[in-house]
Amino acid sequence: MGWRSARSKAGTQRWRGALLAVAMGGWVVACEPFAVEQSSDREKVPVFKRSTVIAPADPGQPAHLKVVAWNIKYGAGRVPFWFDCWGDKVQLPRAEVEANMANIYSLINELDPDVLMTEETEVNSRRSAYYDMVQGILEHTKLNYAAYFQTWNSEYVASEGLGRIDLGNVIFSKYPIKAAERIKQQDRTDQSALTKLFYIHRAIGRVEIEVRAGQRVVALVVHTEAYDNDGTKQKQIQQIYDVLKAETLPWVVGGDFNELPPTATKLSNFMDERTSEVCSSDYTQPPYTPVVMQKFYDSFVPFIALDRYGVSEGEQMRFYSHSVLGPDDINDQGEHGFWNRTLDHLFVSKMSGWVTGSTDVVQQAGQRVGGDTGLGPVVKSDVLRLSDHAPITGVWEVKP
Repeated sequence: MGWRSARSKAGTQRWRGALLAVAMGGWVVACEPFAVEQSSDREKVPVFKRSTVIAPADPGQPAHLKVVAWNIKYGAGRVPFWFDCWGDKVQLPRAEVEANMANIYSLINELDPDVLMTEETEVNSRRSAYYDMVQGILEHTKLNYAAYFQTWNSEYVASEGLGRIDLGNVIFSKYPIKAAERIKQQDRTDQSALTKLFYIHRAIGRVEIEVRAGQRVVALVVHTEAYDNDGTKQKQIQQIYDVLKAETLPWVVGGDFNELPPTATKLSNFMDERTSEVCSSDYTQPPYTPVVMQKFYDSFVPFIALDRYGVSEGEQMRFYSHSVLGPDDINDQGEHGFWNRTLDHLFVSKMSGWVTGSTDVVQQAGQRVGGDTGLGPVVKSDVLRLSDHAPITGVWEVKP
């Protein structure tokens, strides 16, 4: 049996309990839909605000904005969660979520972004004890405004007793968010009608931020499909590219693209996969197709240029941003978990740029952001234990 992604194998298994429950006449919540689908291609979303706004510093001229993108894994830290196929935990107690989120707040405050994009952020989900992570980040950092872009809104997912799910992506800002909209992405076509009742509806989140009177910039957050076998992810990535090409204001996009850089050396057999069947024996990991990211590097300005990314695995591992396994876990070969692939990306519009020494993947405590001669800070937080993704960051020099 060949290697398969532990995380992706859950793509089939995670829905079985839910589908079985419905098929047998179980778990129906009044007349509520199982998963709420967006009705229009683009729709406005509300903007949330910190209870006490902290006046941000003057961004300078041209504006310099520190940007961070981070998949925070619904505040689960390195809990051996059922979704990952490395454990069987389904629900987190409130105290555990609060402790995990406190650690997330600490790292956000260390990095001190002007704009923060988070993926896998929950506000009213049973598995994260109904913790409101949007307002939590607002109240525990220097960020003042937030727009929440819901991607998974299920009244009840019966599989493993997962329950209520309200998950999405968020853009936070120190500066006022003047407009926010959710841009619908294509759904998978390789699922049964029953499965679709419970599944995620991916979306691009877009906001307009007023950095000073008369000057607005655009920020976009993305999180594409990971488990499809019908090319949905590639279509979503193409849509993101098309949306960016149509933007007329200076923009930054960030998030979990679930895709490797176009020159990635390692494309399979990652250390957080396992040979033994844990979740399902009938699921095949969709191959990565890094060529779809080439147009982003050609048309826009990446936070890590390909020449800096390197051409060997030894060079590229410095910019890996994802691992299912944390440092306290071991794989089938007895290796402790560490970042093993790059799935997270930041790009800005072509006329803009990144401040030299500011861009990096924040991988671990003791690291100076930007490299040995980078602008810093030197990280104190135990990053490897906070999520299955590392934050990515850079200072955006805004140019028209």
